[in-house]
Amino acid sequence: MLSPIEEIKARIDIVELVQSYVKLQKAGVNYKANCPFHGERTPSFFVTPSRQIWHCFGCGKGGDIFKFITEIEGMDFPEALKLLAGRANVVLKREDPAIRSERNRLYDICALATEIFERAFSLTPVVKSYMHERGITDETIRLFRIGYAPESWDFLLKNLTQRKFSAQDIEKAGLAIKSSDGSGRNYDRFRSRIMFPITDANGRVIGFGGRIFESESLKQKPKEENRVEAKYINTPQTLIYDKSRVLYGFDKAKQEIRTQNSAVIVEGYMDCVMSHQAGVTNTVAVSGTALTGRQLTLLKRLCNSVICSFDTDSAGESATKRSLALAAQFEFERLVIRIPSGKDPADTVCENPDAWREAVKNAKPVVEFYFEKVFREQDAATAAGKKAIGAVLIPLVAEIGNEVEKAHWIGELSRRLDVPETAVVKELDRKKYGGQNENFSSVVIPAPKARTRREMLEERYLSLLSTLTEEERLRESGNQDIVFAIAAHQELFRQLTAPASSTDENVGMFTPSAVEVLRFKSEIMDQQSTTSPKEEFLLCRLELRKSWLKERLQQLTAEIQRTEKIGDRAVVTSLLQDFRTVSETLESLSA
Repeated sequence: MLSPIEEIKARIDIVELVQSYVKLQKAGVNYKANCPFHGERTPSFFVTPSRQIWHCFGCGKGGDIFKFITEIEGMDFPEALKLLAGRANVVLKREDPAIRSERNRLYDICALATEIFERAFSLTPVVKSYMHERGITDETIRLFRIGYAPESWDFLLKNLTQRKFSAQDIEKAGLAIKSSDGSGRNYDRFRSRIMFPITDANGRVIGFGGRIFESESLKQKPKEENRVEAKYINTPQTLIYDKSRVLYGFDKAKQEIRTQNSAVIVEGYMDCVMSHQAGVTNTVAVSGTALTGRQLTLLKRLCNSVICSFDTDSAGESATKRSLALAAQFEFERLVIRIPSGKDPADTVCENPDAWREAVKNAKPVVEFYFEKVFREQDAATAAGKKAIGAVLIPLVAEIGNEVEKAHWIGELSRRLDVPETAVVKELDRKKYGGQNENFSSVVIPAPKARTRREMLEERYLSLLSTLTEEERLRESGNQDIVFAIAAHQELFRQLTAPASSTDENVGMFTPSAVEVLRFKSEIMDQQSTTSPKEEFLLCRLELRKSWLKERLQQLTAEIQRTEKIGDRAVVTSLLQDFRTVSETLESLSA
């Protein structure tokens, strides 16, 4: 009988799993992509369906489906096990206390709260009528699991504590607030609000957005003194919810984002919900803020284009510009949707879904969009108008990475303002636009630590060794000329060159999957090599030997200098003899 881990692995295909996070391309019998764990321009991240493993040749990370989830979700193994068990419909019959971690308790609280809010919504006709008036269908309400938090100080607390969740954990989940009167009591964070569950990439509820709702009876009730009602309130930062990392609707949009190679980005929950209802299902929302670097990293794994639509008020305009500037640093193709003045996507869909679909379809590149906009609003014939136009457009032109495209817009701006191109170029240089956005620089995925040539040679030698016959590997075990700089490589060499009968006794610190990874690496490299694996193995072994001899010469030089200082002639003579021997050996190998 299969264990739960084995059953999960049997049911989940690694390509399908990874592809739900990263845009993969076919590469022979394998798949490749830009690594989601470090910044790179050339794909070095590979997935192999035959072995059900993944590996990045840039940063060195790799493993199976569990390792991928722990890395990309920032989970520990028990959390990854629970997530993948749910995805594979595998029941974990006995829940170890370690598996029920604090994070999992918060997930459970948010999941139950969603059900409670949904039930309250279904039992409150006035709220349902209001949502129908806004144009939202019952099907969309069910799809996005929209709920309602009644006007009560402890409606949710009572329901959750009855299910044995503590008030402390409910507060940690962001659903309760501790009273400031010193009593130590808690009360519901969300009251008289339409509730939008916020989910992670896997569809698990991690937080909520609540839109104020007041029926006529509630409007007539006296307000508490100093109580200010915000239109929207959101779950605060918790152990499982970080608004800078999450995009509302992403779990429902990610497949279409990958298919369309673009993401439509709107400002609010209602905009996102209504856009999906209109059939634009590659839509996500940023919940009233500008895009962050972490959100763009999430999107970059799946697409190359972002299509932005934000409210046309000053705050929405500012958020749009910040988002587009940051998207430029991630090398997205950037487009902007033009919708009627005073409207938002939700209003547009409610009035005419076709108009919204057409607006998305006709989205314009960001520079073209703002060119049209600013020349409509300003008088290009006056000095003040020229200055105002330049103030808007020059930063946008500076953000363009492609020099040919940039030159086009410099020429266009020069022509339409009737000023020399040199004036535009000087203004670009003088303003020094396009610098690193601090929000971006703090979250950009770092490049992996550079590996030495010696480390790469050792890894390549071992990957090629793993493809040899058992007889050839046994012969290699007696090779005293190979010295490993990394202890893990030495241990793996011992395993690879051990007789098959002794493998079980000498597994050491490695699992069989380590050898699988080596063979996978060899397959990928062989696709890019013009020599046979056997020839390359011999060349690699030779280079590895030469690399060690060069390092030994450096060590001997340092030892000779140190020994000469203390005047030990006998030791110096011996070291010099060793130096000559190593030098002669290196010369013979290089000849």
